[in-house]
This record gives sequence, structure tokens and C-alpha cells, in this order.
Amino acid sequence: MDKKIAVIGSGIAGLTVGWLCRESGANVTIFEANSKRGMDFHTLYLDQEDERSGYVDVPLRVMSPHAWPMTLRICEILGVKTFEVDTPVACSWLNEGTWFRSSKFRFGSKLIPWAPVRYLFHSETYRMLLGFLKIYKSHPDYLNPGLTVKEFIKQQRVDPLFWKGLLYPLLTTICTCDEKSLDQWPAMQILDLLQKIVFGVRLRRIEGGTKALAEKLGKGLNLKSGVCVEDLSEKSAGIFLRSQNKDFGPFNNVICAVQANQLEFLPKQYDLERKILRAFPYDSGTLWVHSDKRFMPKRKKDWSALHYQVKRDLSNSMFSVWVNPIEPTIAKHDPVFQTWNPIFEPKPEKVYKAVTMKRAVVSGENQNLLKELTHLHQLPSRKVFYCGSYAAPGVPLLESAVRSAIKVVHHLGFDPINQEMAEMFSSEIH
Repeated sequence: MDKKIAVIGSGIAGLTVGWLCRESGANVTIFEANSKRGMDFHTLYLDQEDERSGYVDVPLRVMSPHAWPMTLRICEILGVKTFEVDTPVACSWLNEGTWFRSSKFRFGSKLIPWAPVRYLFHSETYRMLLGFLKIYKSHPDYLNPGLTVKEFIKQQRVDPLFWKGLLYPLLTTICTCDEKSLDQWPAMQILDLLQKIVFGVRLRRIEGGTKALAEKLGKGLNLKSGVCVEDLSEKSAGIFLRSQNKDFGPFNNVICAVQANQLEFLPKQYDLERKILRAFPYDSGTLWVHSDKRFMPKRKKDWSALHYQVKRDLSNSMFSVWVNPIEPTIAKHDPVFQTWNPIFEPKPEKVYKAVTMKRAVVSGENQNLLKELTHLHQLPSRKVFYCGSYAAPGVPLLESAVRSAIKVVHHLGFDPINQEMAEMFSSEIH
């Protein structure tokens, strides 16, 4: 096949769609505005900017095999190893003691949240366990698709301590959004994700971190980093891209794998789809990578991979990850934490980096937007396509980005050469 494909953006969606097109026989060029790949751009090397040193994924990524099946399947196909990680949870009052710490026991095929004996004397612990029980007994498929998370909490009379002290800090961190965005999220999506994470098998982490998968996906692709696409134009010879007065092309197809709110380069004849894509909602926040121990329980024996702190009046809460138990390359390093939108900022001298992020979120309108996007992709003689975490059903994470990439390649009519990839294609599309 002599098809020339341009992919704009080198996050997980761009690298996956590029890899799939390349494996189907196309010539692929990826354009990335940053100086390095987008997928692992924020990886932090603790001792030096050298891959031999300990590193931290920013944001840290762990995946449930139930909720990230396609992402983990790609790891298998590429020979990228993964390993199980334990992610126990500790809950504390802000600047006070810890009143809950989770453990798990196996019940049939399920891993059920529980608490060590010394925490069973706290009334808050029982309220947490009852909250987990309510989530376990809920059936996402039976919920009204229009029911929001806020409405579900009110309808089910979920204990405020459970949803304010644990549920919301967890979900705002996973979804990298704020509570107002989470309020409007379809409850069935969030419950489905929660059940898979909380009651499923242990979470998995990529051996070598996000960069290991990014390197495998990007192998053999023509990556042009530091090239910010400013204009796209369709001509009789094909599609051309322009950056800093330099033209690239012609290409048979262009796949836009940037966020739906970063498509200013599209020409005027694309106004209809720009309108559709601009309607996908986004939220922003700051992820702090630091070593400030105030974000962990006061007693070292209460420390846990995940720590939630909430004010006594439940008016505010935050979530921190203790990275060392999850990332083996820094297991013996001084403690490193990641905190999303903290109540107070870490001490300046303790900060490694603070990364401001804009992330796709979901509202009741997303399903209609996805249908319109699918309709666009199915139009005859279609040459420009869109993929990303926003562009597939479900919570916008690595998994939805991967699924959107598979769908775009399907719309392009490619048949993967690799048998394993063909099976993955078949299971996703059908």
C-alpha cells in the first residue's frame, strides 16, 4: 500500500493510530508540537535527565485489566511487560489522624475492600465499608442513561463521608477534573469504572513506565517533533500541512489526534465539524509532583499508596499518590508524591514540577456528539479523521483513546497484516 498518512499529535491516540496504519502498510508521519513525544512528554527523571535514572510517569498510570483491556492487549502484542501493583487506600481528616485504611480479601472471583483490625474501631471505617457495599450492589446497566453522578448519590442516599471523603477525590483524580464536572457525569459510566477498579483483579502497571509503551508504538514512525501545525489545506494532489511557512505533504489522509479544543488549523470548510468538536467539554487543573510529607498520614505506619484527606466539614478534599511503592525504579528513593488540585500547595523547595492539564470530561450531551462524529467519519470520500480520549464512549482515559484510534483505522478501510492485531480489531469493531 502506498498510502501516506499524517497524524497530528503523539499522545496515546496518535501513536496507536500511527502504529495501526503502519502495520497495515501505510507510510506514516507524526507531527508533534512539543520537543518530544506527547505520550511521555512529562516523564520526570529524578536524578538526571537520563533514562538510566529513576523516573516518574506524570501522570502516574495504573490500569485495571477489566477497564483497560485494549490498552493492555496492545502491550501484549508489542511485548511490553506489565506487572501487578497493590494500591491500598488511607483516609485522613485534613491535618489530623487517619481513620481508615483499606486492604482486600478474595471472595470467589472478586477482591473485596476491607480494613486492617486496628481501623475497625473507627466508626468512619464502617461508613466506608457500607459505601463500598452500596457501590458493589448497584447495577450500572439498570440505571437511566441520563442519571448524573450527583443525582445517583442523592437517589441512593450515599453517605456524604464516603462520597466526599473517598469517592470524589478518587474520581476527580482518575478523570482529572473538578467536582462540578463530576456532578454532571453519567452515573452508569462512573459506576461501571468503579466496580471494575475496586472489585476487579489487581491493577497493572507497565514495566518501564509509559515511555516503554510509547517507544514501541513509535518505532518505525516518522516523528517530526517541534512542528506545530498551523494550517491544513486540501488540494488536487492531496492534503498539505503548513508550519512556520513550511509545507508538508501531499498526504492521502490526515488524522487529528490532538484534543478536540485544539483544532484551530482546520480551514473554513470544516466549520461544521469544528463546531461539533468544540462542544466536547474539557476541564483543567494542576498536577503537582513533590516530596512534601504533609500530604501523607501523620504516622508513617498509616502511609499508603493512595491517600485521601478531607476537611471535617467535608467542604474540601484531595488525593495524593505515593509513587515509590508503585514504581520499582524509585522504590529506595526519597518519597515522591503526586497530588491533583491540592487544597494547599506543596512547599516550593519540595516541588519537582507542577503540570497544568486540560482533560476531556463527559456530560449528558457526549453521546450525541459521538454519534455526530461517527457520521462525519462515515461520509463518502472522507480524508480527515479525529481520534483521542474524547472520541470514544466511556471515561476519557488511555483506553478510550486507544478505542478511538482503532475505529478511525477501521473507517480508513485498513486491514491489519498482523494476525493478533486483526483479532483485536475484530473484537473492538464488532
